Amino acid sequence: MIQSKDLKRIDKYVYEIPASFREDMRVPAHFYTDPVLLKGVLGDRSLEQLVNTATLPGVVGAALAMPDIHQGYGFPIGGVVATELPDGVISPGGVGYDINCLAGESRVLHAFGYTRPIAEMERSWPDDRLRCQHLEEGREDTTPIVRYLKQRPRRPVYRLVTDGGDEVVATADHPFWTPDGMVALERLSPGDRVARYPFIGVPYEPPPASLLVDANRIERILAEHGGTRGGNRQAQIIAHLKRRNLLPLRFDSPALPHLLKLLGYLFGDGTVYFSAPSGKGVTWFYGNREDLAEIRTAIAAVGFTPSRIYARKRRHQIQTAHDEYTFEGEETAIKVNSSAFAALLAALGMPIGAKTTQNYRLPPWLFDAPRWQQRLFLAAFFGAEPSAPRPFTDRNHNFQLPVLSLNEQGQFVESGRQFLEDLSRLLEGFGVETKTITRRAEQVNQNGNRSHRWRLTLSSRPESLINLWGRVGFEFNRRRKRLAGLAVEYLKRKQQQASKRNQAAQPAAAMQAAGHTLAATYAELSDDDVNRRFLERSPYGGRRTSARAGHRFETFDDFCRHAVAGLGESGMVWATIAAIEPLAFDDSVYDFTVAHPSHNFIANGFVVSNCGVRLLASHLTREEIAPYLSDLATVLYQNCPSGVGKGGNIKLKPGELERLVEQGARWALKRGFATEADLEHTEERGCIEGASAGKVSERAKKRGRNQVGTLGAGNHFIEVDVVDAIFDEEAARRTGLFPGQIVVQIHCGSRGFGHQVCTDYVRRFQKVVHQYGIKLPDRELVCAPLSSPEGQDYLAAMKAAANYAFANRQVLAYHIRRSFEAVLAGKVKNPHLYQVYDIAHNMAKVETHTIGGRRVKVCVHRKGATRAFGPGSPVLPDAYRDIGQPVLVPGSMGTASWVLLGTAGSMTRTFGSTCHGAGRMMSRSKAKKTVRGSELRQEMEAGGIHVRAGSMPGLAEEAPIAYKDVDRVVEVVHGAGIAKKLARLIPIAVIKG
Repeated sequence: MIQSKDLKRIDKYVYEIPASFREDMRVPAHFYTDPVLLKGVLGDRSLEQLVNTATLPGVVGAALAMPDIHQGYGFPIGGVVATELPDGVISPGGVGYDINCLAGESRVLHAFGYTRPIAEMERSWPDDRLRCQHLEEGREDTTPIVRYLKQRPRRPVYRLVTDGGDEVVATADHPFWTPDGMVALERLSPGDRVARYPFIGVPYEPPPASLLVDANRIERILAEHGGTRGGNRQAQIIAHLKRRNLLPLRFDSPALPHLLKLLGYLFGDGTVYFSAPSGKGVTWFYGNREDLAEIRTAIAAVGFTPSRIYARKRRHQIQTAHDEYTFEGEETAIKVNSSAFAALLAALGMPIGAKTTQNYRLPPWLFDAPRWQQRLFLAAFFGAEPSAPRPFTDRNHNFQLPVLSLNEQGQFVESGRQFLEDLSRLLEGFGVETKTITRRAEQVNQNGNRSHRWRLTLSSRPESLINLWGRVGFEFNRRRKRLAGLAVEYLKRKQQQASKRNQAAQPAAAMQAAGHTLAATYAELSDDDVNRRFLERSPYGGRRTSARAGHRFETFDDFCRHAVAGLGESGMVWATIAAIEPLAFDDSVYDFTVAHPSHNFIANGFVVSNCGVRLLASHLTREEIAPYLSDLATVLYQNCPSGVGKGGNIKLKPGELERLVEQGARWALKRGFATEADLEHTEERGCIEGASAGKVSERAKKRGRNQVGTLGAGNHFIEVDVVDAIFDEEAARRTGLFPGQIVVQIHCGSRGFGHQVCTDYVRRFQKVVHQYGIKLPDRELVCAPLSSPEGQDYLAAMKAAANYAFANRQVLAYHIRRSFEAVLAGKVKNPHLYQVYDIAHNMAKVETHTIGGRRVKVCVHRKGATRAFGPGSPVLPDAYRDIGQPVLVPGSMGTASWVLLGTAGSMTRTFGSTCHGAGRMMSRSKAKKTVRGSELRQEMEAGGIHVRAGSMPGLAEEAPIAYKDVDRVVEVVHGAGIAKKLARLIPIAVIKG
């Protein structure tokens, strides 16, 4: 970590880290600050990140940091870096991005149903595939891994615990799936809901290299069943299997997990036979269409071609001891016409032909397989064979006994019992208890043979059912898999209540013995889980057994209705956060980048995955607006949707989002949301040329489609301010600002659209950075040459995100104007709002600057910084060209904000850049623990600030104590000559998500 002794003070407000500080630095690093602000920076990695940016290919001048600097992803927030064209690079981290991580012991769920600590996957991840959620379609899915990340934690680390007792340890910025979309841990609080995938799975064990099937075994199978075509046919089949890496087949062969699932399903509902006299092998799988589609995928994964799905109408007749039932239904099936496939399955132990008329048992080698491989076989067998979790109809709190049935005929009856005994023994290893094996004679068939039905009954103890449905589960049966997960979560919550009741029983008995009345005991111990009836019947009634869940505990059907609301067929359930605890954590943390469009994976059962400012001014004073301010704040809150994941009122037609991101504020002008004056007073006239919707992913478009005209959450806000002081009379006249004037700030950006763009290109750059020979001191600096296809694509996509932000703020400005008119029309002379300026905060732009006496075209990254072009710049509006660009610097919530002007000094020293805000110095999570949102709101309103906020924890995150003193930050940039004070603003109403 960089210390004060490493810094050289070269000016009153500028410190330098010389290029000689580290051998890989290409330029020095300059940091704008004062001694007080400097103390707050030396405690994190922001200066180290600043030094890292000085190593980027093509970097020129100096790597810069503004006084509002704090630690970010790759680049420090408040950092400014310019790279020279054509060889300079562009980096998403220089625009704005966060990485979030899990503790190393977090168990990640693999596609094959086993779990591994994420720390153990450093070597295996390129070949692994994880379970995830397809959030848009509401279903389970799997995904490959693009990148494995390991680093020291750069954000606070917390333990999240649910009301079901499940927990996970993650950094503050790690997102969890919530009813409002993906939300960072630091923005969650006890009582909030997060999505869990209840399947538990089994721990991973490396499989041995022991041989299962060799060529000799295949030859014997073919000799017995392969017909009359002789040795040449056998040689072809063996060669076919070898080409697909299926011979020799071992426990550690990549194809075995897929084969285990297929084999288990066939034992339950399939058949393998060799037709006579040709000896052609055929394999049939029966099931419903949805599950057969998954089976087809597994067949293809081992190198064979499945048929289409066949369907036919079947008439079924069931004869019982008392009645006969006849019904019709559709039977669907697929087949594989391959002797090689059939022979391989037979070599693994699959019975050939009708299973009811032969002796067979479980393949003995299964008992030597790792537990996770045994699970694949059992789960697929259960997918075909037993019924789904089903509660008793009369007592919907308990589940019926799971039963496995098997039919055998004639002299083969005894093998049915042996098969079920094998299953029972295999299940014991998963903690699944079995009860009895019974036999019942069935009807005599048309051949005069009587079949016998064997039944294996499993225990209904909650622990056993949780192991059956949560550790073994179902494969190739999506409906049963989903119900099993719900049943597991339901049983765990029942156990939680029973545990609470057991814990209450002992002190209740002690209170009785001490002479307390029942009323006193009830007042002390009762809650939603421990009611009066239980307390009466427990110590007073002489309870001799452990407590169970109460009769008021919700039924399974009721649980299913609310626990999956909005989650579709995903298998996820909602869990309530019971606690979020800070941890003293001094170990590495980990994360994955995955290739799935929903960008998530499952860890410990949890589903874990550009902004700017606009200033509007009025013709009103504080005195004029005071009687109506409360109503105005309420209407602003109603008209400007805010909050995490919140959608807006703008409905975009097909293709319209693409036009919006390429046209920016011009799109808003065409739709009637803007005026020409608005565009004239917006950076780049509200549209950065070269934006391309074609370079933006469908995922980003989907996230952005319904969020136009919305505020979001975090540090984004709408604020009604009063001009507190003017520092440049002429510039104030040009901008229309005067003391006591009412103005409105809008601080927001491109919402989920811009974040997804950055996510997508970080992932893409991570794949190609080494192809360009770029060596980085920190992988978070991931970049690509601006001249490369990847660099050009990102620049076009980033411009699209900036245009989205311009349009978003423009639509919000329209709603703010409507709100002013709705509340103030007829009550004040002129409620109209005009635009002073709109600027972007997080951007990388190609500009020309003078460096070392020469004009150089560079890509300027401004992350948590803002453009501050000085007087004479041709890109400024005519009204501002001789005074410099207005710079909008919002302070922390409830404190002052500033309007500054760009200067000649900013053009020569900082690539026309300056600070963008106060700068955070306390994490969001720490702020929430230090400040209560409700108390902060009371304090602000007592100070004359009207507050409208949808989330009290979100309000606490933005408390003034979490930020630096914005007046001091502005004093530094003003004193250093890289911006000039114009006006100071103070808030009188704040609107937040």
